[in-house]
Amino acid sequence: MTELLDKNEKKNNRIKGYAILIGILYLILQHSLYLFGHYLASWFGFTPVLPKIALDDRIPIVSAFIIPYVWSYVYWAMAPMVVSKCEKRHFADYMAANLVACLAGVLVLAFFPTYMDRVAEGLYVVPMNPTIFDRLRMFWYSLDGSEMAYNLLPSFHCLNSTLCYLGVAGRKEIPVWYRVYSFVTTILIFASTVYVKQHFFLDIVTGVALALVAYLICKKFHWGRMFTPVERVYAGWKAKKSQANS
Repeated sequence: MTELLDKNEKKNNRIKGYAILIGILYLILQHSLYLFGHYLASWFGFTPVLPKIALDDRIPIVSAFIIPYVWSYVYWAMAPMVVSKCEKRHFADYMAANLVACLAGVLVLAFFPTYMDRVAEGLYVVPMNPTIFDRLRMFWYSLDGSEMAYNLLPSFHCLNSTLCYLGVAGRKEIPVWYRVYSFVTTILIFASTVYVKQHFFLDIVTGVALALVAYLICKKFHWGRMFTPVERVYAGWKAKKSQANS
């Protein structure tokens, strides 16, 4: 009996196959919606505003922070896979929080568009002896609007990363080393958004706040139940597959 319980516990405390697909699909979905926010703002005809405060001018450029900034995409894709080691209710609420926060963020981008003029900010001044990090930062600018950046507030880098950490925070199913890694990585990503000048300080605040509100609401009211029909379809498909193989 003990061996059977241990076996079931190990089976439950592992990355679920469906979470791998969910992690990849959600990464594609949230990035697509993020880009769509700017097109909505343009379609509505709203004029972008500059969400800059005095503090932003005191934050230097530290190009080495481009590494955690770029690594964030891998981090986001990994998060649902790791959280799937937890109970199904928690995983469902976690994914609901991601979806709610993402949709709310897109509405803010659409109705309160923001921008950064990289030329005016002096970001296109190449250092005398540019490092590989400087070159990577400049290359990233070229991929993201070049001289003009949009979709600043809320920072989706901070929104997504906050949820990545909240999904594993205090969860005994998740190894301590990963929880520590998640916390440190999230903080580094926060810092990277302003040190590579992809965002202003207020973008961090709004991204974190939106993620916290979405997570607390979805956990309190169990909004993860919205995925129940999908879970039933998946369970039915899995049962049929099991019967076919037996």
